[in-house]
Amino acid sequence: MKLKSIPQRLGYILGAQWTRDLIWAVFTILLARHSQDMLGQIMLALSYGYLVKTAADVGLNDFLLSTFARRDARPRTLIAQVTRLKAAILLVALAVTWIVTGAQSYTPELRLIVLCIAAGFGLDGVSDSFFALCQARGRQDVEMRIRVPSALIGIGYGILCVVLNAPTLLIALYKPVESLLCTVFAVVALKRNPLAGVGTAGMASLARQMKNGLFFTCMAVCAIFYNKLNVFFLKVYGGDAAVGSYSVAWETVEGLSVLVSSALLGKVIFPLLAGLWRQNHFAFRRLAGQTARSLWAAALPVVFLICVESDRFLPLIYGQNYSGAVTAQRLLTPCLVTAFLHNLAAYVMIGMGRHKLLLCCYMSGLALNIACCFFLIPQMPLEGAALALSVTKIWVAVLTVSYFQHVARPMSLAQWGMLFAAVAASLCLWTGIGLMLPREFAEIAGIAPLLALCWRWRPPSPFENKFSAV
Repeated sequence: MKLKSIPQRLGYILGAQWTRDLIWAVFTILLARHSQDMLGQIMLALSYGYLVKTAADVGLNDFLLSTFARRDARPRTLIAQVTRLKAAILLVALAVTWIVTGAQSYTPELRLIVLCIAAGFGLDGVSDSFFALCQARGRQDVEMRIRVPSALIGIGYGILCVVLNAPTLLIALYKPVESLLCTVFAVVALKRNPLAGVGTAGMASLARQMKNGLFFTCMAVCAIFYNKLNVFFLKVYGGDAAVGSYSVAWETVEGLSVLVSSALLGKVIFPLLAGLWRQNHFAFRRLAGQTARSLWAAALPVVFLICVESDRFLPLIYGQNYSGAVTAQRLLTPCLVTAFLHNLAAYVMIGMGRHKLLLCCYMSGLALNIACCFFLIPQMPLEGAALALSVTKIWVAVLTVSYFQHVARPMSLAQWGMLFAAVAASLCLWTGIGLMLPREFAEIAGIAPLLALCWRWRPPSPFENKFSAV
């Protein structure tokens, strides 16, 4: 496998990701301007949807990627086994969701909204097994050809409903429409019924293979809970409008985080790292090191711009009702850096087989997040929700990145010094010039050292000549 295929593979993923992100941005902006409470209800339902998807996925996608990358399994048989297991768990998760929303005294309409969106996300978790095979085999182009039309039709339906002033329940159907189309297209590409031909013996075989997969399941559960628990607390102490404001603040950070952690790291770099660790440790460390430096360099200018320009672009895009979300977005910006670096470190630890240690890091993060939600959100709902997530992600990132640095040595002391020097120079220039000149001059001066670091640590060009074949 040649590393020169990374830009091509990433291009396929970004094509699908950016298409969906663009139409999703249009959808959320229209919805935010239409009704803050309606946006809050949809975003609350999305949080439940992520939990249901995590349950339906059973944490098996990383397990599937590792198995498919080794080419030591019959992929269609394994997909059939996993699909049946995921479908059964999805039904249980939806039943639990209905019970939980009833216990929370949600209105019948809100419960149906949550159930619709949760069912769509759960179906995504089921169909992700097929896309794991695409990623492991380097066929990201197939994934793009399935995801793009599904997103265009599904979210396009949601946009049409918002424009026509349809009820929230009809708007919420956008997700089942998108997910059903994605599943149908995946079945057509697979050229077989993914539920056919799986007996008791096959499921028993899957259970034996899933021993390490249980760690992935527990990690996924911990991660999704500490990512979404603050939204449920915010609903209780702040209401639908506060959830809407938080969602607006989180949209930019989450979009960039998912773009890198899912598109580049999860779907391109991780399948390569999983194979390199077993075949060539030197190439493994070289790829991990180059990726770490490039991610640092790319994250810092983006964080700077979000912090200094939030007060301008949030009200401009979403309306003056969301000016209170500016502080929350600034408090959430550490999540962007931690998403870049923590996810790389986590994938490295998975590739090295350090599942138990990584699970301990996630469990400690979940415990810290629960404490932060209890103590911070009742006192200051919107800002507390942002702080609870940022503190948790920083803590987990410190643990995983420290281990990554200790084992793989991706960055030398000189490179760490260069990084901190660039950050210090940026802050000094921005603060000092801001006292004398208009903010635009201070912002240009402040971002200059970060852009210089980004240029110095950019990926090698041409990428394929820097790394040899494995």
